[in-house]
Amino acid sequence: MRILQLVKWLSPREDSGGKIRSFQLGRILSTFAHVDVVGFVRPEEPVSGREEHLSHYQELFPIPFRPVVRSCLGVAAWSVGGMSLRSAGFSASGYHRTVNKILSERHYDAVQVEELPIMSNLGPLPQNLPVVYSAYNVESQLSFSIFKRRNSLFPFIAELEHRRTRQEERRAVERSRACLVVSEEDKDSLLRLCPNGANVHVFPNCAPERFQPSGGLVARKEILCTGAFGWYANRDGLIWFIKAVLPLLRERCADATIRVAGSEIGSSLTRKLKKCGVLVHPDVPDILPFLQAARLLVVPLRVGGGTRIKIIEAWATGTPVVSTSTGAQGLNCRPGADIVIADQPSLFAEGIRKILDDDQFYGMLRSEGLKRAQGLRWSTLAAPLKAVYASLLENGKRSLGNSGKRPTDGERTKG
Repeated sequence: MRILQLVKWLSPREDSGGKIRSFQLGRILSTFAHVDVVGFVRPEEPVSGREEHLSHYQELFPIPFRPVVRSCLGVAAWSVGGMSLRSAGFSASGYHRTVNKILSERHYDAVQVEELPIMSNLGPLPQNLPVVYSAYNVESQLSFSIFKRRNSLFPFIAELEHRRTRQEERRAVERSRACLVVSEEDKDSLLRLCPNGANVHVFPNCAPERFQPSGGLVARKEILCTGAFGWYANRDGLIWFIKAVLPLLRERCADATIRVAGSEIGSSLTRKLKKCGVLVHPDVPDILPFLQAARLLVVPLRVGGGTRIKIIEAWATGTPVVSTSTGAQGLNCRPGADIVIADQPSLFAEGIRKILDDDQFYGMLRSEGLKRAQGLRWSTLAAPLKAVYASLLENGKRSLGNSGKRPTDGERTKG
């Protein structure tokens, strides 16, 4: 079996949830298929293909990322083409040309498309080439929430963004032979949006096998916050934490160390964090040592979609988690047993304090988190994903045999 995977970014680092899921699903595909990958590459982040998280691909097809050209195309796609803002931002003719050239020269049994912006920009495909759409979030819910929060003075544009994203999502599901989502919650949302769409399968976010506890209980009072802080939701949550929660926490646990580790932290945010006494670790190559060294992880999100890979990775390392309800959505958590959930600053600070000071409570959260992580390893998804592909390819053969002709991509989309 030969599969062409289309991703947003080919990157030397797995420094965001979208990248982690895309590359991990690519690795799973490679256990039963030959997999090539297409994606944008930033000038400052060249890739060699020898990176551990890219090594499973047979061939990489990098597309140079040109910010000025892409910005101009994005504005045109949004204003004239009627695309959502997020999808318009990935409108680039170079991507289309590369995919079309590859498909004209090589045979593939299926195309797997990661995330809605790439799916929305996917042009016509060869006849009878099945598409598997992998949704990291239900964007029609997430984009609307973020846009309203960031642009409260422009409700009309927020509603316009919501309508456009819903249309793109509906078309994506209708065009696909199968859809992969991260939770039952997201599955229900897509089926409500498109009841007659493709089969929707839950493939939860997971942790790699190497994410394990470093040893015994962590005695130090060290609090960790991680993420790709170029993403608005992570940055907004972190600012809320340092403004609303941290002053209360300092009153109760003055000796606690707070670390922020991740990517795209930026100079302005770095200054704010350091002014609050927070230790900043930008562009870390591996988040695992930070999780293993921390007493707990905070996930202070106030807007979000899908499920948080960082929580699952924390469970896998035995690191207790304090999260808002938004941060923990989709995970079917048991508050007070495998996670602490708090939306008010005072309760969030109190949850942190209890984990820092109460070894018994810390130990219970650690133990329950490790139990949850046992069934959330990427390797466990190999058999069900192989079954999805086997089913859609077999159904495709039956369809050809019954109809006597190969349906075009356009004909399938109309269904």
